[in-house]
Amino acid sequence: MKFIYFFLIYGLLQTSVSAQTPKADILFDNWEYFRAAKLYTEVAAKKPGAAIYFKLGECYRKMHLYRDEVAAYDKVNAFGLFDKSEFYLHYAVSLRSTGRDADAKAAYDTYCSLAPSDFRGPFLRAAIDIANTDHQWDVPVTMTNVSSVNTPNADLCPVLYKDGIVFTSNRKSPGHNKIYGWTGASYLDLYYAAKSKNDSNYTDVSPFGGSRIIKKFNDGPACFSQNFDTIYISRVDRDMSTTANLNVANKNALGIDRVKIFTSAMVHGKWTKAVPLHLNSDAYSVANPYLSKDGSRLYFVSDMPGGYGETDIYYCNREGTTWGQPLNMGGNVNTFNRESYPSEDAGGNFYFASDGYQGFGGLDICVALNKHGQLEKAIPLKYPFNSPQDDFGIMFLRDMKSGYITSNRYEGGTGDDDIFFFDLSKNTINSELTTTIYTIGYRPIKHDLPMPQIVSPTVSIAKQISMPTNFVIYFDLDKYFIRPDAIMHLDSLVTIMNDFPNLTLLASGNCDCRGGTDHNRKLAVKRSNAALMYLNGKGINADRLQGEGYGTKRSPVKCKEGKLYSSDMHQLERRAEFHLQ
Repeated sequence: MKFIYFFLIYGLLQTSVSAQTPKADILFDNWEYFRAAKLYTEVAAKKPGAAIYFKLGECYRKMHLYRDEVAAYDKVNAFGLFDKSEFYLHYAVSLRSTGRDADAKAAYDTYCSLAPSDFRGPFLRAAIDIANTDHQWDVPVTMTNVSSVNTPNADLCPVLYKDGIVFTSNRKSPGHNKIYGWTGASYLDLYYAAKSKNDSNYTDVSPFGGSRIIKKFNDGPACFSQNFDTIYISRVDRDMSTTANLNVANKNALGIDRVKIFTSAMVHGKWTKAVPLHLNSDAYSVANPYLSKDGSRLYFVSDMPGGYGETDIYYCNREGTTWGQPLNMGGNVNTFNRESYPSEDAGGNFYFASDGYQGFGGLDICVALNKHGQLEKAIPLKYPFNSPQDDFGIMFLRDMKSGYITSNRYEGGTGDDDIFFFDLSKNTINSELTTTIYTIGYRPIKHDLPMPQIVSPTVSIAKQISMPTNFVIYFDLDKYFIRPDAIMHLDSLVTIMNDFPNLTLLASGNCDCRGGTDHNRKLAVKRSNAALMYLNGKGINADRLQGEGYGTKRSPVKCKEGKLYSSDMHQLERRAEFHLQ
C-alpha cells in the first residue's frame, strides 16, 4: 500500500514514517519484497538511516536486482560500521556482481575481521583474483541473445519440445495478469516457441499446456521425456484454505509456498491433469526437474534436511513404473551454498548452477566431468558462459557444441533473465575447444602462462565453523539409532574435528511433540548420546564431546506437545544438532 500526502506537519510525518515501517516489515516477512521495497524507499526518503537502507537492500537482494541492492547497501556503508556482520558478505557479493571488485575485496576484508572463523569470506574473496586471472585465456565464444523470445521480463530455461522449445517466463499475457508479490511481476508460466530460420530464431510464442498444466501461481521450469509424452514441472501449489488461517511465523515454519514437482502424460493428444510426485513435501521444496536422456534418472533440487548447504542437487532412479528414494549428488557437486538447475550433455558430463564455487560471481554454470562413469569435482565454466551476474540453465543441442544458457547479465541483455544461444563449432581460434574442457583453468594449446590456482570447496570444508546453518541429522519416530542417511554428515564432523584438534562439539537431541515431557527429554538425551558414541567410535576423544537433550523445547516448527501435525513437520523435530565450539 502506498501512502500519498500533500500537506503534512512534522508530527504527522513522523507518525506516518513510524507506521509505514511495521507495514513494510510485515510485507517482508510475507515474502512481498516488491511492495516492501516501495514502503522502505518512502521511509528512507523521510528518515534515512543505516537500518532502513539495509532492509531496502535485503528486498532487492531477494529480488536479484543487483544494481538497486548495491545502491541501498552503499548507503548503509556510508553510515559507518554496520552491526550485522552478514551485511558485509552480501554487500561484497553484490559489489562484485556490478563490477566493483576492489570495493568487493574491501567488504570481504571487513567481513573476515568480523567473522574470522567463517571460511566463506576468504574463500569468496580469493575467487575475484582467480576469475580475473583466468580472463587471460579467454577465446572469442559468442553469446547471441535470442531476441525473438526474450522480453523485458524474465525468460529462462528453454528445453527442446518437438519442432521448437518450451521455456519459462513471467511476461504479461492474456489470462496471466496476477502479480507475484516477491518480484512485482506476473507469475511464471510455460511458453512454446516454434523454431524459425535457425537455433537462435523462433516464432509464434504462445502459452503452453493449457489449464491442466498451468495453474494460478508459479509454473516452471519443466523437462520432458525423450518422446515428449511426459512432462515434469516445478510448481508452487498454494493451499489458500490453509494459508488463510496461519500467522507469519507458522507460514514460514510450515513452508506453505514450497515448490513441488508435478507430472503429466500426453494421452490421446491431451495432457492429463498434473499430479504431484512422491518426493514432494510441505516441509521443504523440490524443484528444477531434469530427466536423463534414457529416462532412467530424475535429477532435482531441494532444501530438504541433511544436505550440504542451502539447496542441493539430488537424484532418484527409476524402479519399474515408480521412482526410488532421493540420493544426494555428494560433495563433487554440492557445496555450502546453492546448487540448482541440473542438466547433462550427451557425454554424461553433469552441469548445474552454483554460487558455492570460486567463479565469476552470482550463480555460475559448473560442470562435473564424467570420467569412466564417475563424476569428477566440479569446476565453473569460463567467460562468457559465466558472468558477474547469474548464469544458469545450460542446455545442449545434439552436437554437444551448441545450446542455450539463461543469464541476467548486463552485457547483451534485454531486461531480466534472458535466453542466450552459443555455438562453439563456430570458434575459429581453437578448433579443439569443447564445452567439456572450457572451464576456469583452460588455456589454448602451447600457451605458456601459468594455470590459475583453483581452491576446492572440499579443501576448505573443514573450516566451516560458523556455517549459516548447523549440522543436523534426523531420527525415526521414537528411535535413537543412527540412520544410514546421517552417516555422511557425522563422518564430515569427524574430518573437521581431526583437522582442528582444539575444537569441541555440542550435540543437542530433540523430539517431535508426540509423547510426554519426561519421555521426550529422555529420548532426546539418547539421540545426542547415540551421535556422540558414533563420533567417539571414529576416534574423537570423549573429552571433546558434550551432549544435551531438549525434548520439544527447541522445535523448529513450534509444535504443541501432544498435537498431531504432518509427518514432514514431525520429521523436522526428530533431530540432533551439532555446534562446533
